[in-house]
This record gives sequence, structure tokens and C-alpha cells, in this order.
Amino acid sequence: MRPNETKRALRAGKPALGIMVSSISPLAAEAVANVGFDWVMVDLQHGEPELSNVLSLLQGISTTGATPFVRVPINEFVPINRALDLGAYGIVVPLVNTPEEAAIAVHAAKYPPMGARSWGPVRGAIYGGGDYFRESNDEIALMVMIETAEAVRNVRAIIATEGIDGCYIGPNDLSISYGVPPGGDMGQPMAAPVEEAMATVLAACQEAGKAAGIHVYNAAAANRRLQQGFRFVSVNNELGIMRAAVAAEFQAIER
Repeated sequence: MRPNETKRALRAGKPALGIMVSSISPLAAEAVANVGFDWVMVDLQHGEPELSNVLSLLQGISTTGATPFVRVPINEFVPINRALDLGAYGIVVPLVNTPEEAAIAVHAAKYPPMGARSWGPVRGAIYGGGDYFRESNDEIALMVMIETAEAVRNVRAIIATEGIDGCYIGPNDLSISYGVPPGGDMGQPMAAPVEEAMATVLAACQEAGKAAGIHVYNAAAANRRLQQGFRFVSVNNELGIMRAAVAAEFQAIER
């Protein structure tokens, strides 16, 4: 089976940098994947894509060496199964607050005996190659998002769940949960309760020997989080970076 280089890097304690894809353009997905990111994630939770767009977006990403990830819209069996069957090599599940909810994600993402994923990888086995059934439970990455104060309280039990490869912090929802307006991770320290929560998640992952991840908005934030020990780091999304670049060029024009 095709090796999951992102998962291998994370298991070795190395960083794996990624970017989200929030539009339905396979060309945009292919373009950002060609930059050199370790992984690229199709965003079904907050982005434009629906399940009907996943196939073409994953195919665009798969023309490159980037590992194709999908953030599913909800922690349910069908969207997780469908994303994997279409060729996702990594799944990110939002708003996981308890070990019981982490177990639901494992149940959907893993074949028996670990889970109850249904057989039918219509494209997954084409992309993954031979021995897909035997090896996919180990090769495919499963990350859960820590986005609430409740999840932070339960993070050690969540990360200890068999089949979970790591946690991925959503700073905006985490901020809201602690009574702080969302502002994103821009490279400067966030509100103290949020930073303390992030440190708790990072420590729990490191103690468990699993990957700690986080979504940030720019390179300065990525560098800061990598220095802290985060390894699964996404840098904005293609629309956010495009808009910022266009705005900078527009504002630099002398009129």
C-alpha cells in the first residue's frame, strides 16, 4: 500500500506542514499542493466543498506528493466512510469533546476489528494500491479536533483512544469556548486562557507520543508553534492567502 508519508513523519516526531482547501477548484487544490506542503486538507466543515466535490479535489492533490486529507463536516459514520472511500489518506474530525466521541470516529474510520468501516473503497484502493484492506487501518491518519474547554479537560483520555493519531487545535472555536472573541493565530500570543489550554493539549500529546496539531494564519505563527513542539501545522487556506496577497498588491499601487 502507498505509504502515508505525513503519518510517518509525525510518528518520527518530525513536523508536517499543510494547508486547507476551501474552494471547489481542483486547479487551486493542485496548485497549492505543488508548493511543497506535506499535506493538503479539503475542508468540508467550513469550506465551499461538499462530498460531491471531494473526488476531483483529491485527484488534484494526488498529482503531487502531498498527503490528501479531508476535514469532515461532522463526527458521523457516513461522511467519514465516504471521504476515505474516495481516497482521503487522512481524516480530521471536528469538535471531539470526549473519549466516547473519539471512539465514534475510530469506529467509522477503521476496518474491523478496530472499527466498523464498510468495505467499498471505490477510489481509495486505487490511490492506496495493493493490500489496502490489510494495511489501511495503520496507514490512514485519524486526527481529532480539540476546540472547547470540555475537550481540553478530557484531552488525555481522548488522545489515549486507540486509533487516534493526534489532536488538532482549532484556535477560533477554542477561544470562543473560553470567552475570547475569535481572532485566529497570527503569530503573537493569544489570550492567556487559550494559550494555557493549548499548552495542556500539547503536553498531553507529547506524553502519549502522539502528534499535536494546530491551525494558524501565517508563517510567523507556524514558526512559533513549531518551536513550541506542535508538529501537524496548517497554514491558513488558499482563499485566505490569495486574498491577502491580492490585497497587498492592490494597496501597494500608487493612484
